[in-house]
Amino acid sequence: MTHDDGNSLIRYLYYASFFDLEGLIITNQLPDFDYDDAGPWDKGMGILNAYRDELPQLRLHDPELPDYEDLLAVTKKGRGALPIIWLTNTGEFSGKIADRYVTSAWDSVNYHDWIGEGLTPHGEPKDSEGSDFLVQVFEKDDDRPIFIQAWGGTITFVQALYRFREKHRVEKFKELLQKLHLYGILFQDISFEFFADFINMQEETCAGFGTAIPTYGENPVDLGMVLYDNGHFWHFVGSQDPEWVKPITANDVNGHGPMSAIYDDGGEGDTPAFLYLLSAAFGLNDLLEPEQGSWGSLFKPMGEGFPDQYYSTCKVDKQELVRWVPASTASFKNRLQWSVKAPGEVNREPVATINGDNTNQILQVKGKAGSQLKLDASGSSDPDGDSVRFNWFRYEPADTYSGDFYIPNPDQAVQELTIPESLGTANIHLILEVTDSGEPSLVSYRRVILQVD
Repeated sequence: MTHDDGNSLIRYLYYASFFDLEGLIITNQLPDFDYDDAGPWDKGMGILNAYRDELPQLRLHDPELPDYEDLLAVTKKGRGALPIIWLTNTGEFSGKIADRYVTSAWDSVNYHDWIGEGLTPHGEPKDSEGSDFLVQVFEKDDDRPIFIQAWGGTITFVQALYRFREKHRVEKFKELLQKLHLYGILFQDISFEFFADFINMQEETCAGFGTAIPTYGENPVDLGMVLYDNGHFWHFVGSQDPEWVKPITANDVNGHGPMSAIYDDGGEGDTPAFLYLLSAAFGLNDLLEPEQGSWGSLFKPMGEGFPDQYYSTCKVDKQELVRWVPASTASFKNRLQWSVKAPGEVNREPVATINGDNTNQILQVKGKAGSQLKLDASGSSDPDGDSVRFNWFRYEPADTYSGDFYIPNPDQAVQELTIPESLGTANIHLILEVTDSGEPSLVSYRRVILQVD
């Protein structure tokens, strides 16, 4: 845990009741790598201790936030991401990463030096408290998907898979793989060869692995799903774009309780990994459909040479993350107020309702080509009694229809729409944003997917 990871963890903890957290693995990471440095662990513990100190206040707003002791019980030490694959196989790297100029050097890059039996070249055990604990998580009798957030490389995760495969029959290992949904903020280290073909990664994505070469020597396994953000996350850290503005700064966060005092200006490069999950809770997307787009960006299939369920941001415009940043930032700024204000003083999300349905589920609506369709959001409400405004729009990056589609009054609650005669087997994605008049304004969503019956 270095730089921006702590900031992302702070934001995550304000939303912790949305998740059933099975494990929090704290690791070291290049370019500031020192495998026995206590700094990353101490930083993580400092954040969790700050959470403990303000939990009574936070629970006035959300009684379902997890106990400090429960978080501590699943927090373990893992192994750091050495070596980071994009630092090349030449044994050294010298260049600018975000706002820092970094020079690093190490021995040659070899998968089997870091995953498997025995010790690493510098004497560190390949197993760790974190990988041992993940094996226990993987062994639970629970059919739900496991969403893996790889903020700093996958070495600890892959070592756990290595041990699980050793311990269990092939069929059980395959069952586990299908439950694993990995969101990778880059892959960051050579261990990704366990689940993705190295040469295809080099040739068919924009990963930019320099002179690095494959060393695993076996066929990769197929995970249930892989979402690979190999660049969009930089919007939360730093950018060479002169138009770029950091979504949130330390000045915005500090002064809102013990956790906020730890937040610094290092950015939040790992936050998109769980924004993808949060926006599903707010009605924007289906967790199992990454091509729909989300607060954590939109993903496209990696293509030939990869399993069908492997997606990346490589061929997706960064705008598909940026467009949602104002809403996700307002949500976080609002929750920061939990730390210093009473419940009646803090805004809450509106409830978006379409045709009487007030869930967060995606609505699949079918009709005859050329027929009229009524979508009624007038039942939408706000728990604080705030007024709400409506915004309906077609989200073309997610749909498959190549024709035009007209929404005559996008700011009205009720829409009378016509299903295009030429829709055929394609679909149209409509997004409803319901925004309240609180401060800051908060948004809830519904997505409607139109198809011909």
